Amino acid sequence: MTIANRPPWIFLGLLVGLINAMIVGRFLWAGFGIVYLLIRCLYLENIKTNLLWLMGIAVLATVWFSYQNVQYDTKTWTTIATRQLSLRVEPDQIQVTGDTVSIIGVTREGQRIRTFGHLTSQQKATQLQAIDQPTQWQVNGPNDLLEGPRNRMQFDRRSQLRAMGIHGSVKMAQWFIVKPSQTAWQWPIDLMHHWRKQLLLYFATLHTTLNEYASNLIIGATANDFYTQNSGLKQLGLLHLFSISGMHVVYLVTLCQFILARLGVPREHSQLILAIGLPFYAIIAGGSGTLIRAILIGEASLLQPLLNRKQSTQISGLDMWSLSLIGGVTLQPAVLLTLGGQLSYLLAFALIYVAVEKTWWQTWLMNLVSLPLILHTVFQIHVLSTPVNLLVIPLFGWFIFPLVIIGACLGGVLNWVANITNTVLMVFSGLTNWFGQLPGMVTFGHLSTLFTWICLLMTLLAIDERRPRVRCKWLIALAIVYGVAFVTIHWPTDGEVSFIDVVQGDSILLRTPFNQHISLIDTGGKVGFSKPSWSRTSPGMTNVEAVTVNYLHSRGISEIDDVNCSHQDADHIGDVGRLLQLMTVHTLTIPAGMRQSRGFQTKIAPYLKQTRVIELTAGQQPQNFPFTIYHPFHPGPGGNEDSVSLGTIRNGVRFLFMGDLDRSGEREILQHYPSLTTDVLKLGHHGSDTSSDPVFIKQVAPKIGIISAGRENRYGHPKQSTLTTLMQNHITAVNTADTGMISYVYDWLGNGHWQTTLPTRTPIAGSPR
Repeated sequence: MTIANRPPWIFLGLLVGLINAMIVGRFLWAGFGIVYLLIRCLYLENIKTNLLWLMGIAVLATVWFSYQNVQYDTKTWTTIATRQLSLRVEPDQIQVTGDTVSIIGVTREGQRIRTFGHLTSQQKATQLQAIDQPTQWQVNGPNDLLEGPRNRMQFDRRSQLRAMGIHGSVKMAQWFIVKPSQTAWQWPIDLMHHWRKQLLLYFATLHTTLNEYASNLIIGATANDFYTQNSGLKQLGLLHLFSISGMHVVYLVTLCQFILARLGVPREHSQLILAIGLPFYAIIAGGSGTLIRAILIGEASLLQPLLNRKQSTQISGLDMWSLSLIGGVTLQPAVLLTLGGQLSYLLAFALIYVAVEKTWWQTWLMNLVSLPLILHTVFQIHVLSTPVNLLVIPLFGWFIFPLVIIGACLGGVLNWVANITNTVLMVFSGLTNWFGQLPGMVTFGHLSTLFTWICLLMTLLAIDERRPRVRCKWLIALAIVYGVAFVTIHWPTDGEVSFIDVVQGDSILLRTPFNQHISLIDTGGKVGFSKPSWSRTSPGMTNVEAVTVNYLHSRGISEIDDVNCSHQDADHIGDVGRLLQLMTVHTLTIPAGMRQSRGFQTKIAPYLKQTRVIELTAGQQPQNFPFTIYHPFHPGPGGNEDSVSLGTIRNGVRFLFMGDLDRSGEREILQHYPSLTTDVLKLGHHGSDTSSDPVFIKQVAPKIGIISAGRENRYGHPKQSTLTTLMQNHITAVNTADTGMISYVYDWLGNGHWQTTLPTRTPIAGSPR
């Protein structure tokens, strides 16, 4: 193929990526990019040939991605039912965490299903962990639907599961395991999964930190609490070091070429051997989207000299990137739905342009180009991110990574090697966590899609520009755009009252326009139940961190004026301690008398720093406190009967929040405030029949009743008697279990409306699914 007849790979790669975004990601804005590419192609040489290439690839890509969408939608469950399934499960797809086993298996129809089951003994857990061959699981249990986030700005697990090709989720009520059949084409794949499981079992015998690093860096297996224990990696933007990608593949290929050369294998033969072996390594290392991209580029680099012997031309870096993008989205159509996939291809693209720059400038530019996507998804950035990356990347590549390989290879037979390696890795982990805790974390907020694309395009144009003065102008313009985005996020013209879906619990956010005052009523929390010692695991991310704090950060909020604890139950204040660790809280209020309770002493007191604590009683009015206090009237230990009841008016709408106050407390409020009425009532005790006395409901006469309950909660909330009371009084009932986050949003001009994260439906009794 002559140079004149070579396809315009960069145009083809971008075209396939944009078609993928429009069809699989359903991002209609990608259509503008497609039109631009076709217009831009008119300025190339050999217009007819290039247009034929583009139109042909466009048709093929459209057909392929449409077919993949149909296939995925057809296999994905849309109804809830009790399922009886036969799943073929590879050994490395079995994960035991405490008393829970989770597997990913494939049905005979080709569905990939994720299932969970409860283990009753340590012996059973040990047996499942030791499985290193493919198995056939006969599973029986109800399924969940792959729904989207239940709160605004919450992590979209549905997109992640789509990228993994998972069609459904089942809670296993019963299961048993049999030996599966095996076809000839399955044997090599089964062998790779067997080797991967053997490596997992071997790494588990090493010291904890060495095990985590080796599992992560060599075979792409990340422990559930790895990033919780190594929070500095996330705060400093070092997650890319632990995502098996280009650096890892280049290092592996270079190491293997060195060994084969020392064994006397000719270079051409070693390239062919590695080209054949890399796809198998993709299976052993977990087959993530970032790894597939690196494998495809590695394949192109290895095969290019073998396929291009008679030509002096070389495949350019842009051509390799384009081929990897085409191959990556063809093999994994949903890879660009994830932040990891987006950053992988974006940074690989930018690296081609910054490779000629000085090392420190390369690092800064690479951080700059990833910034729009990070702020669109993570909302925070540390000012030390760039200098720490500049120091850590070479240290990691030349020392930490080789040390992990040496420790993994020799640690099982030479204990002193394992000890030294583990100690060094612990020091490295401790240093990154220490740097991550240093001042400098900037809560920028959620960068909107429009701002994200503007900032991304301006950054790429600045990187591509070689004239210093012009590049400086682009960077100044980029700083101005970020400044405008920062102002609009931190001083929004709207306010809200949001009932956050924290599963079975309460958490209510009240925010005024321009973020002038931020209040939170309760935080939610997990009710703990005793477990045997063998089943206890490290605590994962709390709901307040994953949902509430994440949402506050998306709105540019890093400080809370007042957090109001209704009473001491864990499902209301269990996460207060974690909130105090993560955010600055100026005032904490509790019901009078609760300060001496065990709940306060264990869940809150250890985490108080400069936070002022105020004990509330009815009729009291602390300075700058934006609520009216209707209960309690007497000090108490902080039980349901002592719940704080708060009222407020936002945009002319009256709200009343009841905590878990019982019927006796409701009647007591009526005695003291006989003329009390409200527009919106947050029902007491999650819709239980211990609250919501019919006399109280009739007297306060709300138009809307909010129920904060969890799906499939074990308490059967809300109760039918409560729903009947609401219906008899013509009160519209809304339940977070059905709709996710419920918000009343208003602006400084007085316009207001209600919105829910999921479609609204009429609540039903008894822990709805």
